[in-house]
Amino acid sequence: MKATYLFIVICVSISVHHAEAQRLIERGWILNPLESMAYQPEDHERKWFTQVGGWGSFGNYVLSGDEDHHWYQQLAAFAEIYRHGNKWSVAITSQIEFIANDDNDVNFSPRAIFWEEGLLITRRRSSFFIQLGYYHRCKHDIDNLRIGEERTSVFGSAMAAIIFPFHTGKSNRATLALRYDHYTITWEKRTPAEFLNVGPNWENLVSSVTINADWSTNRKRMNFHLNGYAMNTFLHDDSLLNVMLRAEIGRKTAAGDLRFGIHIEHFGDTGIPVRPVTATLIGAGVRIMAPGNVL
Repeated sequence: MKATYLFIVICVSISVHHAEAQRLIERGWILNPLESMAYQPEDHERKWFTQVGGWGSFGNYVLSGDEDHHWYQQLAAFAEIYRHGNKWSVAITSQIEFIANDDNDVNFSPRAIFWEEGLLITRRRSSFFIQLGYYHRCKHDIDNLRIGEERTSVFGSAMAAIIFPFHTGKSNRATLALRYDHYTITWEKRTPAEFLNVGPNWENLVSSVTINADWSTNRKRMNFHLNGYAMNTFLHDDSLLNVMLRAEIGRKTAAGDLRFGIHIEHFGDTGIPVRPVTATLIGAGVRIMAPGNVL
C-alpha cells in the first residue's frame, strides 16, 4: 500500500501546476517481458524468438477540453527475440494511438495517429528490473486538408528505466517504475508555417522523467486496479508536466487481462492542432493485455 499512497501524493501534488509535455503512447503502461505468464524458462535456457504479446484499448472521451478528442484507440505488440532464462530479455515493440473526433455525419472523424517502434532490453536483478532501449516516434494528421492545417512530428529517445515490484499482501501487488528518456531526434512541421513558432515546440525537447505506478488487488471474481503516470519534460528553456490517473475493474485469465475503467488525463499540448492547446480529458473504455507482462 505504500507504493499506492506514494503515487496518489505525486499525482495530487503535480496536478496543480501548469502542465505541458509530448505525447508518448506507452506513457500509461509498464512492459516487462520477464514477468510473462506465457513463457517461464529455466534459468540456464538460452533461446531465440521465444514469445509474442499484445495489448490495446478502445474508448470514448466522455468529457474533453477540446474539439479533437471524442474516440481513442491504442494497439500495441511486442516480440521477444532473445531470452536468457529469467535473467535477460531482448524485445522489439510497436504501438499506435488513434484519435478521432465527432465532426462528421457518423460522429467518427479520424483526427490524428501517433506511431512508435522500440527496442527494449530487460535485466532482472535480485529485487528489481533494469531496462534499456530506444524508441522512434512520429505523429501524422489524418484527413485534415479540409480544415486547412497539418502538424507532423518525428522524435526519438534513448531510454533507461528501473522497475520495482512489491507484494503488499497475499492478494495485493504494486509496481513502481522510474524512466528517463534522452531525445536524439526532434523535428516538427506545421502548416500554415506561421504557427511553427507558437510554443511549446517539440523540436526543443531535451529529456523527460516518468514515474509509472500500478496497484492491484486480486479477488475470486473480480480484480481492482489503480494506476497512472506523471511525466516531467525538459525543453531547452522550460520544464513541463503531464499526468494521468486511471481506475479499473477486470478479470485475469490464462489468455490475458480484460479491464474496464475510467481515467482522467491532462495534456498541456495534445500534439494535434497547429496552435498547441491544453486539454483535460476524462475517458471510459476497455483494455485487453497479454498475461502478466503489461501493467
